Amino acid sequence: MFGQQSFSAMGSAEKSLLAMPPHQSNESFLKAYEVVLILDDRDTFGPRSRRKVVDNIRSQFNIPVEIKLLPVGDALWIARHKELDTDYVLDFIVERKNVDNLLGSIKDNRYKDQKLRLKKCGLRKLIYLVEGDVNTVDGSESVKTACFTTEVLEGFDVQRTTGYADTEKKYGHLTGSIIDYYSRNFSAGADTSRLCLTYDEFVKRCSDLEKVTMSDIFALQLMQVPQVTEEAALAVTSLYPTLLSLAKAYTMLDGDKRAQEKMLKNKSDMVNAGASKNIFKLIWAEG
Repeated sequence: MFGQQSFSAMGSAEKSLLAMPPHQSNESFLKAYEVVLILDDRDTFGPRSRRKVVDNIRSQFNIPVEIKLLPVGDALWIARHKELDTDYVLDFIVERKNVDNLLGSIKDNRYKDQKLRLKKCGLRKLIYLVEGDVNTVDGSESVKTACFTTEVLEGFDVQRTTGYADTEKKYGHLTGSIIDYYSRNFSAGADTSRLCLTYDEFVKRCSDLEKVTMSDIFALQLMQVPQVTEEAALAVTSLYPTLLSLAKAYTMLDGDKRAQEKMLKNKSDMVNAGASKNIFKLIWAEG
C-alpha cells in the first residue's frame, strides 16, 4: 500500500534519493509551499467531466487541483512557492489505466513504450494505477502478469482502484501522504537530496525524450525479448547504445558462446541470466 505507512518505513538512503524543492534555513515545507495535484487534460473519467472530478477531489480532501497538458503520465504533484509562485515538480507521477485500456496497450505494446518514457522522465516514485476489476476482461491473465512484472521486476508501485469514484479517493489519499512525507522530511533532506525541477524544466526534459534516438529504438526492440524488462533494456543500451556496438562486444569474446551468453549479466545487475542469454540469441539470430 502506497501511503503514509510506506513513506514512514522508507530508510534514510531511499529518502535521500527523493528530490526536494529549494529550502531556506529554518523554513517549514507548508509555510513555504502549497502542494497542488495536477491532472492531465487528456485523461478521461467515463461519464464524469474533468471539472466534476476536480470539484469532487477538492471538496472531499480540501486540496487544490488543476488540469494541464502533461508531457508524460496522467497525474503528478507540484510544490508551488507561496511568495515566488514558482512550481516545482515533486518526485511522484501516476500512469492511470482502466483494465480495458491496459489490455489494449499490452496487445499493441504501447504500455512498454509508456513505461519506458516514465522511467526516463526523471521522477523517482512511479505509480501505475490500474482501475477496475481485472477479472472482467477476456485477457485477465495478461493484465495480471503485466501488473506483476510492472511492480516486482520494474519497480513501479502498482495501485488498484474499483472505478472512477475510487480513483478520486486514491488521488486524495496520495496527495495527503505526499504532503505528510514532505512536511516531515523537508528540513532533513533539503541539503542532501536532489533539487526538484521547476515545472518548465520538467516539460523541457520530457520534450527532449520525444526525440527518438537509435538507442531508444534498440531499447524497444530489446523489450520484445523474453525476460527483458524496461530496466534491463535501459541498462543494456547505456552500455551498448546500438545493436552494432553490442554485436561488436560479442565478437571480442572470440566465439566463446558460454561467455557471450553471460556477458550482459556480468556487466549489469539489472540483466538476469535468462535475459542475457536471450539477447545474445537475438543478436546472433539463433533458434
